[in-house]
Amino acid sequence: MRQALLAAIPLLLAGCAAGVPGGDGPAQTAGAQGRRYQTTATVLQSRDHGPELCLGVVLDSFPPQCRGLPITNWRWDQVKGQKTAGGTTWGSYHLVGTYDGASFTVLRADRPPPARRPSREERFRDEPKSACPEPEGGWPVPDPARRSERDLEPVTRAARAEPDFAGVWLSYLEPMGHNVAEEPGEFVLNVAFTGDLERHQAQLRSLWGGRLCVTRQQRSYRELLRIQRELHGAAGSELGLHVLSTGIREDANAVSLEVVVLEERARQALDARFGVGAVQVTARLTPVG
Repeated sequence: MRQALLAAIPLLLAGCAAGVPGGDGPAQTAGAQGRRYQTTATVLQSRDHGPELCLGVVLDSFPPQCRGLPITNWRWDQVKGQKTAGGTTWGSYHLVGTYDGASFTVLRADRPPPARRPSREERFRDEPKSACPEPEGGWPVPDPARRSERDLEPVTRAARAEPDFAGVWLSYLEPMGHNVAEEPGEFVLNVAFTGDLERHQAQLRSLWGGRLCVTRQQRSYRELLRIQRELHGAAGSELGLHVLSTGIREDANAVSLEVVVLEERARQALDARFGVGAVQVTARLTPVG
């Protein structure tokens, strides 16, 4: 049921992915030359290319496919755990090495520890939360007949049509087990705008009878889309970023940005250009020590 409800809210996450350039990207600053980085990722070699570090999307095919950073000194006979099929060899490793802006040189390669499955409480803790405090006496459900899955699409469509629309997301009230039937009343529908909340509240209440939080956010969804486009274009190039992917976090009112490496100067420049908190950035290669 939760998957179905989320599917009824289109464009909760607008994402874009970009391949990692193999030598034509911006060079690292002088201070980063020779710095050691670490990551856990797939190394893949195919008939089309030599060993590469897959930091972006790995296609879920058999054999898998990716394009990433060329590795200058990789040797399969010095590692364990790799698989080979259809002319492709791949494996997952924890790597330490150096990065020159175009390629990765391995200093150490180990098998990563087994991934730990998070508990349902941990998964619940990481889910989006409501932007509104729970009202005294609990969340009201004014019209239980209009809180079902079929009611979500028209209310979210109406919200997204507003020029000052900023985001929409569901926040669940308690963690769910794998086999528990999730009824529509177990979440709060959160809708954010930058403008007149009273008007928006009245409009949405005419369409939605379930738990509702109408809240204000700083940036409109259109503004987030503009930031996302700039990161894939001029802004990313000017800041010397190797952009792997971007997405829109509607609950956080921010653009998520994944890059190969992140210099502190680039982090500060992102805040200065777009505003503090507008871009939530993570790097796949992190400095050692």
